[in-house]
Amino acid sequence: MNRLDQFGHQLTGRHRNDYRKIFPYSNDGFYEGKDPTIDKKQAGHMLTHQIQATRKSKVTVGDVTCSGIPVETCNSCHNRGKRIGVTYQGLMEFPYGSPFSPTGSKQPKLHTKNYLIISDDLHHQIKSRPENPRGGLLCQDCHTTIDMHGDGNIPGTTLAQVEVECQDCHGTPEMYPWELPLGHGEEFAQSIGNTPRGIANSLLQQTAAFATTYDKKDGYLLSARGNPYGNVVRDGDKVIMHSASGNDFQVPLLKQLAQDDAWRNSGAMVAMASVKKHAESLECYACHASWVPQCYGCHVDVDVDYGKDKDGKPKMDTDWIASGSARNPDGSTAESPLGAGGLNSPGKVSETRSYLRWEEPVLGINGEGRVTPLMPGCQVIWTVRARDGRTVANNQIALAYDEQQELGQERTPLGLDMAPVQPHSAQRKARTCESCHNNPKAQGYGISGGVYQLRYPENVVEDLIDQKTGKVIPAKHSVQIPSIEALDFDLSTIIKDGQQVQTVGSHWPLSRALPQEIRDAMDRTGLCMGCHREMTNVDLWARVSEPGRLTDAQHIELMNKMLQAYSKN
Repeated sequence: MNRLDQFGHQLTGRHRNDYRKIFPYSNDGFYEGKDPTIDKKQAGHMLTHQIQATRKSKVTVGDVTCSGIPVETCNSCHNRGKRIGVTYQGLMEFPYGSPFSPTGSKQPKLHTKNYLIISDDLHHQIKSRPENPRGGLLCQDCHTTIDMHGDGNIPGTTLAQVEVECQDCHGTPEMYPWELPLGHGEEFAQSIGNTPRGIANSLLQQTAAFATTYDKKDGYLLSARGNPYGNVVRDGDKVIMHSASGNDFQVPLLKQLAQDDAWRNSGAMVAMASVKKHAESLECYACHASWVPQCYGCHVDVDVDYGKDKDGKPKMDTDWIASGSARNPDGSTAESPLGAGGLNSPGKVSETRSYLRWEEPVLGINGEGRVTPLMPGCQVIWTVRARDGRTVANNQIALAYDEQQELGQERTPLGLDMAPVQPHSAQRKARTCESCHNNPKAQGYGISGGVYQLRYPENVVEDLIDQKTGKVIPAKHSVQIPSIEALDFDLSTIIKDGQQVQTVGSHWPLSRALPQEIRDAMDRTGLCMGCHREMTNVDLWARVSEPGRLTDAQHIELMNKMLQAYSKN
Protein backbone atom coordinates (compact mmCIF):
# COMPACT_ATOMS: atom_id res chain seq x y z
CA MET A 1 0.00 0.00 0.00
CA ASN A 2 1.59 3.29 -1.09
CA ARG A 3 1.46 6.50 0.94
CA LEU A 4 -1.50 7.85 -1.04
CA ASP A 5 -3.53 4.69 -0.50
CA GLN A 6 -2.62 4.73 3.18
CA PHE A 7 -3.97 8.27 3.36
CA GLY A 8 -7.25 7.20 1.72
CA HIS A 9 -7.51 4.09 3.90
CA GLN A 10 -7.45 6.23 7.03
CA LEU A 11 -10.61 8.06 5.99
CA THR A 12 -13.99 6.61 6.90
CA GLY A 13 -17.48 6.50 5.42
CA ARG A 14 -18.34 8.89 2.57
CA HIS A 15 -14.92 10.59 2.80
CA ARG A 16 -13.09 7.36 1.93
CA ASN A 17 -12.63 8.29 -1.75
CA ASP A 18 -13.58 11.95 -1.96
CA TYR A 19 -9.92 13.01 -1.98
CA ARG A 20 -9.79 11.51 -5.47
CA LYS A 21 -13.19 11.79 -7.15
CA ILE A 22 -16.81 12.80 -6.67
CA PHE A 23 -20.00 11.84 -8.48
CA PRO A 24 -22.33 14.86 -8.84
CA TYR A 25 -25.65 14.85 -6.97
CA SER A 26 -28.21 17.64 -7.31
CA ASN A 27 -30.33 18.80 -4.39
CA ASP A 28 -33.47 17.25 -5.86
CA GLY A 29 -31.71 13.97 -6.60
CA PHE A 30 -32.90 13.35 -10.18
CA TYR A 31 -30.83 11.61 -12.86
CA GLU A 32 -30.09 13.66 -16.00
CA GLY A 33 -27.58 11.37 -17.71
CA LYS A 34 -27.92 9.05 -20.70
CA ASP A 35 -28.46 5.71 -18.97
CA PRO A 36 -31.91 4.54 -20.19
CA THR A 37 -32.30 2.10 -17.31
CA ILE A 38 -32.52 4.87 -14.66
CA ASP A 39 -35.91 6.45 -14.02
CA LYS A 40 -35.49 10.20 -14.51
CA LYS A 41 -38.64 10.90 -12.52
CA GLN A 42 -37.49 9.02 -9.41
CA ALA A 43 -35.55 10.98 -6.78
CA GLY A 44 -32.51 9.55 -5.05
CA HIS A 45 -30.06 9.22 -7.94
CA MET A 46 -26.80 10.89 -8.89
CA LEU A 47 -27.08 13.65 -11.50
CA THR A 48 -24.97 11.76 -14.05
CA HIS A 49 -22.52 8.84 -14.27
CA GLN A 50 -19.52 11.12 -14.61
CA ILE A 51 -16.66 11.76 -12.20
CA GLN A 52 -15.75 15.23 -10.96
CA ALA A 53 -12.39 15.93 -9.39
CA THR A 54 -9.93 18.18 -11.19
CA ARG A 55 -9.72 20.34 -14.29
CA LYS A 56 -8.98 17.18 -16.29
CA SER A 57 -12.36 15.54 -15.51
CA LYS A 58 -15.04 17.53 -17.29
CA VAL A 59 -18.71 16.81 -16.70
CA THR A 60 -21.39 17.65 -19.24
CA VAL A 61 -25.07 17.88 -18.29
CA GLY A 62 -27.36 19.30 -20.96
CA ASP A 63 -25.63 22.37 -22.35
CA VAL A 64 -23.40 22.92 -19.30
CA THR A 65 -19.84 21.58 -19.18
CA CYS A 66 -17.88 22.07 -15.97
CA SER A 67 -14.90 20.72 -14.08
CA GLY A 68 -13.83 20.56 -10.47
CA ILE A 69 -16.02 19.75 -7.47
CA PRO A 70 -18.94 22.20 -7.06
CA VAL A 71 -19.15 24.22 -3.86
CA GLU A 72 -22.64 22.80 -3.32
CA THR A 73 -21.21 19.27 -3.12
CA CYS A 74 -18.95 20.27 -0.23
CA ASN A 75 -21.85 22.08 1.42
CA SER A 76 -23.89 18.90 1.62
CA CYS A 77 -21.84 18.33 4.77
CA HIS A 78 -20.30 21.71 5.62
CA ASN A 79 -23.54 23.53 6.43
CA ARG A 80 -23.65 23.14 10.23
CA GLY A 81 -21.13 23.78 13.00
CA LYS A 82 -19.54 27.08 12.02
CA ARG A 83 -21.64 27.08 8.81
CA ILE A 84 -18.70 28.19 6.67
CA GLY A 85 -19.86 26.29 3.58
CA VAL A 86 -23.21 28.01 3.21
CA THR A 87 -21.71 31.31 4.42
CA TYR A 88 -19.26 31.10 1.50
CA GLN A 89 -22.35 31.02 -0.75
CA GLY A 90 -23.78 34.04 1.08
CA LEU A 91 -26.49 32.06 2.86
CA MET A 92 -27.60 32.26 6.49
CA GLU A 93 -30.28 30.03 7.94
CA PHE A 94 -33.43 31.63 9.33
CA PRO A 95 -36.78 30.22 10.45
CA TYR A 96 -39.32 31.96 8.22
CA GLY A 97 -38.94 30.63 4.68
CA SER A 98 -39.98 33.89 3.02
CA PRO A 99 -40.44 35.29 0.43
CA PHE A 100 -43.42 33.34 -0.91
CA SER A 101 -43.31 31.50 -4.23
CA PRO A 102 -45.94 32.28 -6.93
CA THR A 103 -48.07 29.49 -5.44
CA GLY A 104 -47.88 30.99 -1.95
CA SER A 105 -45.54 28.36 -0.55
CA LYS A 106 -42.38 28.97 1.47
CA GLN A 107 -38.94 28.29 0.04
CA PRO A 108 -37.91 24.62 -0.23
CA LYS A 109 -35.68 23.27 2.53
CA LEU A 110 -31.95 23.13 1.82
CA HIS A 111 -29.93 21.00 4.22
CA THR A 112 -33.25 20.81 6.19
CA LYS A 113 -33.25 24.62 6.67
CA ASN A 114 -34.50 27.87 5.13
CA TYR A 115 -32.05 30.62 4.24
CA LEU A 116 -31.56 34.35 3.85
CA ILE A 117 -29.21 35.54 1.12
CA ILE A 118 -26.74 38.04 2.59
CA SER A 119 -23.62 38.33 0.39
CA ASP A 120 -21.36 35.55 -0.79
CA ASP A 121 -17.63 35.51 -0.23
CA LEU A 122 -15.74 37.61 -2.80
CA HIS A 123 -13.81 34.48 -3.86
CA HIS A 124 -17.13 32.77 -4.65
CA GLN A 125 -18.64 35.69 -6.57
CA ILE A 126 -18.95 35.31 -10.35
CA LYS A 127 -18.03 38.97 -10.90
CA SER A 128 -14.25 39.25 -11.01
CA ARG A 129 -11.58 41.94 -11.15
CA PRO A 130 -11.10 43.54 -14.61
CA GLU A 131 -7.94 41.55 -15.35
CA ASN A 132 -9.62 38.20 -14.61
CA PRO A 133 -12.27 36.02 -16.27
CA ARG A 134 -15.76 35.80 -14.83
CA GLY A 135 -16.13 33.09 -12.22
CA GLY A 136 -15.44 32.25 -8.61
CA LEU A 137 -13.21 29.81 -6.78
CA LEU A 138 -14.12 26.29 -5.73
CA CYS A 139 -13.41 25.04 -2.22
CA GLN A 140 -10.65 22.78 -3.57
CA ASP A 141 -8.85 25.75 -5.15
CA CYS A 142 -7.71 27.04 -1.73
CA HIS A 143 -7.93 23.97 0.48
CA THR A 144 -5.04 21.64 -0.16
CA THR A 145 -4.66 17.89 -0.36
CA ILE A 146 -3.44 17.89 3.24
CA ASP A 147 -6.00 20.17 4.84
CA MET A 148 -9.06 19.04 2.87
CA HIS A 149 -9.82 16.06 5.08
CA GLY A 150 -6.70 15.70 7.14
CA ASP A 151 -3.31 14.08 6.88
CA GLY A 152 -4.06 10.93 8.86
CA ASN A 153 -3.76 12.67 12.21
CA ILE A 154 -6.70 13.74 14.37
CA PRO A 155 -6.25 17.38 15.42
CA GLY A 156 -8.07 18.89 18.39
CA THR A 157 -9.91 21.27 16.07
CA THR A 158 -10.35 21.61 12.32
CA LEU A 159 -8.40 24.88 12.36
CA ALA A 160 -5.30 22.85 13.22
CA GLN A 161 -5.34 20.95 9.95
CA VAL A 162 -6.07 23.95 7.69
CA GLU A 163 -2.76 25.22 6.32
CA VAL A 164 -3.86 28.00 3.96
CA GLU A 165 -3.41 31.64 5.02
CA CYS A 166 -4.56 34.72 3.09
CA GLN A 167 -0.99 36.02 2.90
CA ASP A 168 0.20 32.81 1.18
CA CYS A 169 -1.26 34.16 -2.08
CA HIS A 170 -1.77 37.89 -1.48
CA GLY A 171 1.36 38.66 0.55
CA THR A 172 1.48 41.87 2.60
CA PRO A 173 1.96 45.55 1.65
CA GLU A 174 5.69 45.10 2.37
CA MET A 175 6.35 41.59 1.04
CA TYR A 176 5.40 39.36 -1.84
CA PRO A 177 4.26 35.87 -0.76
CA TRP A 178 7.66 34.31 -1.50
CA GLU A 179 9.37 36.97 0.63
CA LEU A 180 7.41 36.04 3.76
CA PRO A 181 8.92 33.71 6.36
CA LEU A 182 7.41 30.31 6.90
CA GLY A 183 4.74 30.41 9.58
CA HIS A 184 3.54 33.92 8.74
CA GLY A 185 -0.11 34.19 9.75
CA GLU A 186 0.04 31.37 12.27
CA GLU A 187 2.87 32.41 14.53
CA PHE A 188 1.13 31.23 17.71
CA ALA A 189 2.70 34.20 19.53
CA GLN A 190 6.21 32.96 18.70
CA SER A 191 9.09 34.50 16.78
CA ILE A 192 9.37 33.03 13.27
CA GLY A 193 12.34 35.06 12.04
CA ASN A 194 12.47 36.77 8.67
CA THR A 195 14.05 34.21 6.33
CA PRO A 196 12.09 34.27 3.04
CA ARG A 197 10.18 31.06 2.37
CA GLY A 198 10.91 31.15 -1.36
CA ILE A 199 9.09 28.90 -3.80
CA ALA A 200 9.03 25.19 -4.68
CA ASN A 201 10.10 23.42 -7.86
CA SER A 202 8.30 20.15 -7.17
CA LEU A 203 4.98 18.97 -5.73
CA LEU A 204 3.98 16.76 -2.84
CA GLN A 205 3.48 13.10 -3.75
CA GLN A 206 -0.24 13.31 -2.94
CA THR A 207 -0.71 16.27 -5.29
CA ALA A 208 1.39 14.92 -8.15
CA ALA A 209 -0.34 11.53 -8.01
CA PHE A 210 -3.86 12.63 -8.88
CA ALA A 211 -4.15 16.41 -9.33
CA THR A 212 -3.77 18.44 -12.51
CA THR A 213 -0.14 19.46 -12.98
CA TYR A 214 0.35 23.06 -14.14
CA ASP A 215 3.36 24.82 -15.60
CA LYS A 216 5.28 25.94 -12.54
CA LYS A 217 6.64 29.10 -14.28
CA ASP A 218 9.05 30.51 -11.67
CA GLY A 219 7.87 28.03 -9.04
CA TYR A 220 4.95 26.90 -6.89
CA LEU A 221 3.96 29.14 -4.00
CA LEU A 222 4.33 27.67 -0.52
CA SER A 223 1.80 27.56 2.28
CA ALA A 224 2.62 28.97 5.71
CA ARG A 225 3.64 25.43 6.65
CA GLY A 226 6.03 25.05 3.74
CA ASN A 227 3.96 22.83 1.45
CA PRO A 228 3.69 23.75 -2.27
CA TYR A 229 0.36 24.82 -3.75
CA GLY A 230 0.10 22.76 -6.91
CA ASN A 231 -2.26 25.24 -8.56
CA VAL A 232 -0.70 28.58 -7.51
CA VAL A 233 2.47 29.68 -9.31
CA ARG A 234 4.78 32.68 -9.43
CA ASP A 235 5.22 34.30 -12.82
CA GLY A 236 7.69 37.13 -12.37
CA ASP A 237 6.05 39.52 -9.90
CA LYS A 238 2.62 38.04 -10.59
CA VAL A 239 0.78 35.16 -8.94
CA ILE A 240 -1.49 32.95 -11.06
CA MET A 241 -4.18 30.77 -9.46
CA HIS A 242 -5.29 27.86 -11.63
CA SER A 243 -8.84 26.96 -10.60
CA ALA A 244 -10.19 23.44 -11.06
CA SER A 245 -13.16 25.16 -12.73
CA GLY A 246 -10.94 25.88 -15.74
CA ASN A 247 -10.30 29.57 -15.01
CA ASP A 248 -6.88 31.08 -14.47
CA PHE A 249 -6.87 34.08 -12.12
CA GLN A 250 -4.25 36.75 -11.52
CA VAL A 251 -4.09 37.22 -7.75
CA PRO A 252 -3.98 40.83 -6.49
CA LEU A 253 -0.76 41.35 -4.53
CA LEU A 254 -0.77 43.86 -1.69
CA LYS A 255 2.86 44.86 -2.24
CA GLN A 256 2.11 45.72 -5.86
CA LEU A 257 -0.96 47.71 -4.81
CA ALA A 258 1.20 49.65 -2.36
CA GLN A 259 3.96 50.30 -4.89
CA ASP A 260 1.49 51.44 -7.55
CA ASP A 261 -0.64 53.35 -5.01
CA ALA A 262 -3.60 51.51 -6.56
CA TRP A 263 -5.72 51.24 -3.42
CA ARG A 264 -9.47 51.30 -4.03
CA ASN A 265 -9.85 54.00 -1.37
CA SER A 266 -7.88 55.80 1.32
CA GLY A 267 -9.43 53.60 4.01
CA ALA A 268 -7.86 50.50 2.46
CA MET A 269 -4.46 52.18 2.32
CA VAL A 270 -4.68 53.30 5.95
CA ALA A 271 -5.92 49.96 7.28
CA MET A 272 -3.44 47.75 5.41
CA ALA A 273 -0.36 49.92 4.87
CA SER A 274 -0.36 52.88 7.27
CA VAL A 275 -1.42 51.12 10.48
CA LYS A 276 1.30 48.47 10.70
CA LYS A 277 -0.23 46.96 13.82
CA HIS A 278 -3.18 45.66 11.78
CA ALA A 279 -1.01 43.42 9.60
CA GLU A 280 0.98 42.28 12.62
CA SER A 281 -1.91 41.26 14.85
CA LEU A 282 -5.10 40.85 12.78
CA GLU A 283 -6.33 38.12 10.51
CA CYS A 284 -7.13 39.63 7.10
CA TYR A 285 -10.73 38.47 7.51
CA ALA A 286 -11.07 40.34 10.81
CA CYS A 287 -11.88 43.30 8.57
CA HIS A 288 -12.91 41.68 5.28
CA ALA A 289 -15.44 39.28 6.83
CA SER A 290 -17.89 42.08 7.54
CA TRP A 291 -20.77 39.70 8.26
CA VAL A 292 -20.90 36.47 10.24
CA PRO A 293 -23.87 34.19 10.98
CA GLN A 294 -24.57 34.52 14.70
CA CYS A 295 -26.95 32.07 16.39
CA TYR A 296 -27.33 33.27 19.99
CA GLY A 297 -28.50 31.05 22.83
CA CYS A 298 -28.82 27.26 22.64
CA HIS A 299 -31.77 26.33 24.87
CA VAL A 300 -31.77 22.60 25.61
CA ASP A 301 -34.68 20.77 27.22
CA VAL A 302 -33.97 17.30 28.63
CA ASP A 303 -37.25 15.50 29.31
CA VAL A 304 -36.41 12.23 31.07
CA ASP A 305 -40.13 11.81 31.76
CA TYR A 306 -40.88 11.38 28.06
CA GLY A 307 -43.60 8.83 28.67
CA LYS A 308 -43.97 5.09 28.13
CA ASP A 309 -44.56 2.91 25.10
CA LYS A 310 -47.41 0.40 24.70
CA ASP A 311 -45.47 -2.19 26.73
CA GLY A 312 -45.08 0.20 29.65
CA LYS A 313 -41.37 0.79 29.05
CA PRO A 314 -39.87 4.32 29.00
CA LYS A 315 -39.85 5.89 25.56
CA MET A 316 -36.38 6.15 24.10
CA ASP A 317 -34.59 8.74 22.01
CA THR A 318 -31.10 9.09 20.52
CA ASP A 319 -28.37 9.68 23.09
CA TRP A 320 -25.82 11.64 21.08
CA ILE A 321 -23.23 11.74 23.86
CA ALA A 322 -23.31 7.98 24.34
CA SER A 323 -23.35 7.44 20.57
CA GLY A 324 -20.35 9.67 19.95
CA SER A 325 -18.43 8.10 22.84
CA ALA A 326 -18.96 4.49 21.71
CA ARG A 327 -15.96 4.09 19.42
CA ASN A 328 -15.21 1.14 17.16
CA PRO A 329 -11.67 -0.16 16.50
CA ASP A 330 -11.53 1.74 13.16
CA GLY A 331 -12.28 5.06 14.87
CA SER A 332 -15.91 5.28 13.82
CA THR A 333 -18.66 5.68 16.41
CA ALA A 334 -22.13 4.24 16.93
CA GLU A 335 -23.59 7.07 14.84
CA SER A 336 -21.12 6.84 11.93
CA PRO A 337 -22.75 4.26 9.60
CA LEU A 338 -25.10 5.81 7.07
CA GLY A 339 -28.65 5.65 8.41
CA ALA A 340 -27.59 4.62 11.92
CA GLY A 341 -29.70 6.13 14.67
CA GLY A 342 -27.01 5.81 17.28
CA LEU A 343 -27.58 4.59 20.84
CA ASN A 344 -30.82 5.30 22.69
CA SER A 345 -31.60 6.20 26.27
CA PRO A 346 -34.85 7.04 28.10
CA GLY A 347 -36.26 10.51 27.53
CA LYS A 348 -36.09 13.13 24.81
CA VAL A 349 -33.84 16.12 24.18
CA SER A 350 -35.00 19.15 22.19
CA GLU A 351 -33.45 22.54 21.53
CA THR A 352 -34.18 26.02 20.25
CA ARG A 353 -32.37 29.36 20.16
CA SER A 354 -32.73 32.92 21.40
CA TYR A 355 -32.22 34.92 18.21
CA LEU A 356 -30.19 35.21 15.00
CA ARG A 357 -27.99 38.05 13.79
CA TRP A 358 -25.52 38.51 10.93
CA GLU A 359 -24.17 42.06 11.10
CA GLU A 360 -21.13 43.43 12.96
CA PRO A 361 -19.48 40.32 14.41
CA VAL A 362 -17.72 40.46 17.78
CA LEU A 363 -13.93 40.35 17.69
CA GLY A 364 -11.60 38.26 19.83
CA ILE A 365 -8.28 36.40 19.71
CA ASN A 366 -8.02 33.04 17.94
CA GLY A 367 -5.75 30.10 18.68
CA GLU A 368 -3.03 31.53 16.46
CA GLY A 369 -2.91 34.66 18.62
CA ARG A 370 -4.49 36.97 16.03
CA VAL A 371 -7.60 39.15 16.15
CA THR A 372 -10.47 37.34 14.47
CA PRO A 373 -14.26 37.46 14.14
CA LEU A 374 -16.19 35.47 16.71
CA MET A 375 -19.52 33.70 16.48
CA PRO A 376 -21.58 32.10 19.26
CA GLY A 377 -20.01 28.70 19.79
CA CYS A 378 -22.42 26.85 22.00
CA GLN A 379 -24.25 29.06 24.48
CA VAL A 380 -26.06 26.26 26.30
CA ILE A 381 -28.92 27.11 28.67
CA TRP A 382 -30.51 23.91 29.91
CA THR A 383 -33.68 22.65 31.57
CA VAL A 384 -34.08 19.10 32.94
CA ARG A 385 -37.20 17.26 34.05
CA ALA A 386 -36.78 14.04 36.05
CA ARG A 387 -38.62 10.76 35.54
CA ASP A 388 -41.18 11.68 38.19
CA GLY A 389 -42.02 14.89 36.32
CA ARG A 390 -40.17 17.28 38.66
CA THR A 391 -38.15 20.09 37.09
CA VAL A 392 -34.72 19.62 38.61
CA ALA A 393 -33.03 22.41 36.63
CA ASN A 394 -34.59 25.35 34.81
CA ASN A 395 -32.62 27.64 32.49
CA GLN A 396 -29.28 26.87 34.08
CA ILE A 397 -25.84 27.75 32.73
CA ALA A 398 -22.66 25.83 33.59
CA LEU A 399 -19.56 27.59 34.96
CA ALA A 400 -16.09 27.54 33.40
CA TYR A 401 -13.77 27.23 36.38
CA ASP A 402 -10.67 26.47 34.26
CA GLU A 403 -10.95 29.76 32.43
CA GLN A 404 -11.54 31.60 35.69
CA GLN A 405 -8.26 30.25 37.07
CA GLU A 406 -6.41 31.18 33.89
CA LEU A 407 -7.77 34.72 33.94
CA GLY A 408 -7.26 35.18 37.66
CA GLN A 409 -10.48 37.16 37.94
CA GLU A 410 -13.19 37.28 40.56
CA ARG A 411 -16.19 36.50 38.41
CA THR A 412 -16.42 32.98 37.02
CA PRO A 413 -17.18 33.00 33.27
CA LEU A 414 -20.36 31.20 32.38
CA GLY A 415 -20.36 28.09 30.20
CA LEU A 416 -21.34 30.20 27.21
CA ASP A 417 -18.84 30.15 24.38
CA MET A 418 -17.93 32.58 21.62
CA ALA A 419 -15.91 30.74 18.99
CA PRO A 420 -13.09 32.16 16.86
CA VAL A 421 -13.91 31.56 13.19
CA GLN A 422 -12.75 32.08 9.63
CA PRO A 423 -16.33 32.64 8.47
CA HIS A 424 -15.65 32.54 4.69
CA SER A 425 -17.69 35.71 4.13
CA ALA A 426 -14.92 38.05 2.91
CA GLN A 427 -16.10 41.11 1.00
CA ARG A 428 -14.23 43.46 -1.33
CA LYS A 429 -15.45 46.35 0.82
CA ALA A 430 -14.13 45.64 4.29
CA ARG A 431 -15.54 46.73 7.63
CA THR A 432 -15.35 50.45 8.23
CA CYS A 433 -12.97 51.83 10.85
CA GLU A 434 -15.97 52.84 12.95
CA SER A 435 -17.47 49.34 12.95
CA CYS A 436 -14.60 48.26 15.23
CA HIS A 437 -13.20 51.42 16.81
CA ASN A 438 -16.59 52.99 17.48
CA ASN A 439 -18.53 49.81 18.21
CA PRO A 440 -18.79 48.38 21.74
CA LYS A 441 -20.19 45.10 20.40
CA ALA A 442 -17.10 44.49 18.27
CA GLN A 443 -14.90 45.04 21.32
CA GLY A 444 -16.91 42.56 23.40
CA TYR A 445 -18.95 44.96 25.52
CA GLY A 446 -22.33 43.96 24.07
CA ILE A 447 -24.79 45.72 21.81
CA SER A 448 -24.52 49.49 22.38
CA GLY A 449 -22.23 48.79 25.30
CA GLY A 450 -24.46 46.27 27.05
CA VAL A 451 -27.61 48.29 27.75
CA TYR A 452 -30.12 45.78 26.37
CA GLN A 453 -31.58 42.45 27.51
CA LEU A 454 -30.71 43.09 31.14
CA ARG A 455 -33.94 41.56 32.51
CA TYR A 456 -33.02 37.96 31.83
CA PRO A 457 -32.55 37.24 35.58
CA GLU A 458 -36.22 38.01 36.35
CA ASN A 459 -39.49 36.38 35.37
CA VAL A 460 -41.09 38.86 33.01
CA VAL A 461 -44.86 39.18 33.47
CA GLU A 462 -46.83 41.11 30.86
CA ASP A 463 -50.32 41.59 32.37
CA LEU A 464 -52.14 44.37 34.19
CA ILE A 465 -49.38 46.26 36.00
CA ASP A 466 -49.55 48.98 38.65
CA GLN A 467 -47.31 51.57 37.02
CA LYS A 468 -46.73 53.28 40.38
CA THR A 469 -45.20 50.23 42.07
CA GLY A 470 -44.53 47.85 39.17
CA LYS A 471 -46.56 45.12 40.91
CA VAL A 472 -48.73 42.69 38.96
CA ILE A 473 -52.41 43.36 39.66
CA PRO A 474 -54.09 39.97 38.96
CA ALA A 475 -53.35 37.33 41.60
CA LYS A 476 -53.57 34.70 38.88
CA HIS A 477 -51.16 35.53 36.08
CA SER A 478 -48.68 33.84 33.79
CA VAL A 479 -44.98 34.41 33.32
CA GLN A 480 -44.45 35.59 29.76
CA ILE A 481 -40.65 35.17 29.66
CA PRO A 482 -39.09 32.76 32.19
CA SER A 483 -35.92 33.93 33.90
CA ILE A 484 -32.33 32.89 33.26
CA GLU A 485 -30.91 33.64 36.67
CA ALA A 486 -27.21 33.81 35.78
CA LEU A 487 -27.60 35.87 32.61
CA ASP A 488 -27.50 39.62 33.27
CA PHE A 489 -26.19 40.72 29.87
CA ASP A 490 -26.99 40.24 26.19
CA LEU A 491 -25.51 37.12 24.64
CA SER A 492 -23.00 39.06 22.52
CA THR A 493 -21.31 40.42 25.67
CA ILE A 494 -17.92 38.95 26.57
CA ILE A 495 -16.65 41.66 28.93
CA LYS A 496 -18.91 43.13 31.64
CA ASP A 497 -17.66 45.48 34.37
CA GLY A 498 -14.07 44.62 33.46
CA GLN A 499 -14.63 40.88 33.92
CA GLN A 500 -14.88 38.18 31.25
CA VAL A 501 -18.32 36.56 31.35
CA GLN A 502 -18.07 34.08 28.47
CA THR A 503 -15.39 31.68 27.34
CA VAL A 504 -13.76 32.27 23.95
CA GLY A 505 -12.82 29.10 22.15
CA SER A 506 -12.35 25.76 23.85
CA HIS A 507 -9.46 24.09 22.00
CA TRP A 508 -6.60 26.59 21.99
CA PRO A 509 -4.72 28.18 24.90
CA LEU A 510 -4.28 31.50 23.04
CA SER A 511 -7.94 32.02 22.14
CA ARG A 512 -9.58 34.59 24.40
CA ALA A 513 -11.46 37.87 24.53
CA LEU A 514 -9.65 40.96 23.35
CA PRO A 515 -7.22 41.85 26.17
CA GLN A 516 -7.53 45.16 27.99
CA GLU A 517 -4.66 46.83 26.12
CA ILE A 518 -6.22 46.08 22.73
CA ARG A 519 -9.67 47.19 23.86
CA ASP A 520 -8.23 50.43 25.19
CA ALA A 521 -6.40 51.02 21.91
CA MET A 522 -9.58 50.34 19.92
CA ASP A 523 -11.98 52.35 22.03
CA ARG A 524 -12.52 55.59 20.15
CA THR A 525 -16.20 56.15 20.94
CA GLY A 526 -15.60 59.81 21.77
CA LEU A 527 -13.83 60.94 18.61
CA CYS A 528 -16.60 63.33 17.55
CA MET A 529 -16.70 65.05 20.94
CA GLY A 530 -13.12 66.30 20.71
CA CYS A 531 -14.14 68.95 18.18
CA HIS A 532 -17.89 69.28 18.24
CA ARG A 533 -18.22 70.15 21.91
CA GLU A 534 -16.77 73.54 20.90
CA MET A 535 -19.50 74.34 18.38
CA THR A 536 -21.16 76.79 20.79
CA ASN A 537 -17.89 78.73 21.09
CA VAL A 538 -18.68 81.00 18.14
CA ASP A 539 -15.28 82.65 17.94
CA LEU A 540 -13.27 79.43 18.10
CA TRP A 541 -15.58 77.51 15.76
CA ALA A 542 -15.45 80.26 13.14
CA ARG A 543 -11.65 79.98 13.01
CA VAL A 544 -11.42 76.17 12.64
CA SER A 545 -14.51 75.27 10.63
CA GLU A 546 -15.59 75.74 7.06
CA PRO A 547 -18.98 77.11 5.91
CA GLY A 548 -21.83 74.77 5.08
CA ARG A 549 -22.34 71.07 5.75
CA LEU A 550 -19.34 68.93 4.87
CA THR A 551 -19.47 65.55 3.19
CA ASP A 552 -17.63 62.69 4.87
CA ALA A 553 -14.70 63.06 2.44
CA GLN A 554 -14.54 66.83 3.08
CA HIS A 555 -14.68 66.21 6.81
CA ILE A 556 -11.72 63.85 6.60
CA GLU A 557 -9.72 66.39 4.59
CA LEU A 558 -10.54 69.15 7.08
CA MET A 559 -9.32 66.97 9.95
CA ASN A 560 -6.13 66.24 8.03
CA LYS A 561 -5.61 69.95 7.39
CA MET A 562 -6.02 70.65 11.11
CA LEU A 563 -3.48 67.91 11.93
CA GLN A 564 -0.98 69.37 9.46
CA ALA A 565 -1.45 72.85 10.93
CA TYR A 566 -1.09 71.52 14.48
CA SER A 567 2.22 69.87 13.59
CA LYS A 568 3.68 73.24 12.56
CA ASN A 569 2.95 74.94 15.91
